[in-house]
Order: sequence, then C-alpha cells, then structure tokens
Amino acid sequence: MDDSELDEEQTPDDLFRTAVVVEAGLGLMALLLGYYLGPSARDLVPMTEHLPAIIGGIGLGIVATIPLLLLMSLLRRIKHPAIEKLDELSDHPMIGLMLKMGPWELLAISLCAGVGEELLFRGWMMPFLADVFNGYYFDEVPRLSLLATDPTVERPWWGWGGLMSEVASGSQDRVTTFDQWASWWSIRVGWPITIAWIMSSVLFGFVHPITKLYILITGLMGLYFGALLILTGNLLIPIIAHSLYDAVQLWSAAAEDRKTQIVGE
Repeated sequence: MDDSELDEEQTPDDLFRTAVVVEAGLGLMALLLGYYLGPSARDLVPMTEHLPAIIGGIGLGIVATIPLLLLMSLLRRIKHPAIEKLDELSDHPMIGLMLKMGPWELLAISLCAGVGEELLFRGWMMPFLADVFNGYYFDEVPRLSLLATDPTVERPWWGWGGLMSEVASGSQDRVTTFDQWASWWSIRVGWPITIAWIMSSVLFGFVHPITKLYILITGLMGLYFGALLILTGNLLIPIIAHSLYDAVQLWSAAAEDRKTQIVGE
C-alpha cells in the first residue's frame, strides 16, 4: 500500500487524532527523559506562583512570532523553484487532508506541536547535550544551567533567569558592540551550550523532512527558538512563538486552499 492509498483511507479526524497523540507524545517523552536522565524541562517553565514570568513569557512569545512571519512572507516573494515548492505543499496528501480541518483543530495541533517539540528539543535535548559536552556524565562537574546563577539578583518582570534578564536588570555590564556580545556570549554561555544549541537545531530541522529547503528553514527556526531560551531562560517564549507561528501558517494555507477550490469550481 503506497502513501496515497493510505492517505485516502484517512479522514481529517483520523489525522487530527494522530497528530495530537504524536506531538503530545514528544512532550511526554521529554518529561520522562528529564526525569530519568535529567535535566528537567519543567525547570524552564514558570509555575503559577510566578505569574509575571508567565504573562511575560506569553507576551514575548507572541512578539517573537512576528519576525518569523515577516521573514516567511518575504521568502515566499522570491522566485526560486525550491521556494515555489513550499507553496505546493498543500498538494501533499497528508497536508491537504490537514487543511480540511477547522481552525480550532489546527490551533490544537499547533499548540501540541509547540509544547511537545519545544519541551523535547529546547527544554530537554539542548540542556542535556550541553551537559554531555561539558562532561557532567563523565566527570564530577556541576550541571550547566540556562537559568541565572545568582537568585538574589532582582529580575525584570518578564525574566525567569535567562542571561538577558541579567543584562536588563543591571547585574551585568551593558553590551552594545559585536565584540562585547561575542565576549559576553563566550563567557556566560560557553561552547558546550553553544554546540548543544546548534546540534539540537540541526536535529530539529531533520525531523521535518518535507523538502530540503524546509529542513534548512526549520533548522534556522530551531536556532531562533534556542536563542530565545538561552537569553530569557523562559521556555514559554519559544513554546508560544512556535505554536502561534504554526497556527498562522496553517490557517493561512487552509484559507488559500479553500479560495483555490472555490475558484476552481
């Protein structure tokens, strides 16, 4: 049985259930891996007693979505066969089936993808790889942390302990030039987290093998989401940005697909 025959047997409801289970399963996998191997992705998500960090994470996540949407809008204006293939993805049986879903179903899938994939790739994998490269599992060295090291420093209202919150709160010298940023990054972030950031982003790209360009774009998005986490320490920000970006893209594609069908009739 080929893929087209398999997709013909599926309904949008079947695909919805499968997508939700798979994406939510990634989040559960991240929590289990964190529990048994460490580090825990839950440490990077503000709890209810830290309401300002929750509100800040949601708000900054929404803001962080805007550059992604603008860049994709600009990218689609470029005339190139690889980019034009992105506009033809609705012809893929599985994606075409997904575009038949309602807006709330697409939102639910996007939320599951944002939560599940960010918990796994940014919340667990990136810190785990950083610990591996730093020698935590081989030598008696402390775990690396994406959270600020000094809990006594007063954080900005949105901060959950990321490196950028230290700068914003005045506990670190201001960095304005590229050399200052590079020096600050090498000292405060270090090569283990940097390599883990890059590797987890590359893997993130390769688990989205729709087209070669899509792998590249997704990998770059992984770098973006990882940078958000490194700088803020708040996993809610990449979760919201990822979820909202997916939702907007799916809503837009579904609307365009419906318009094409109406014109075709």
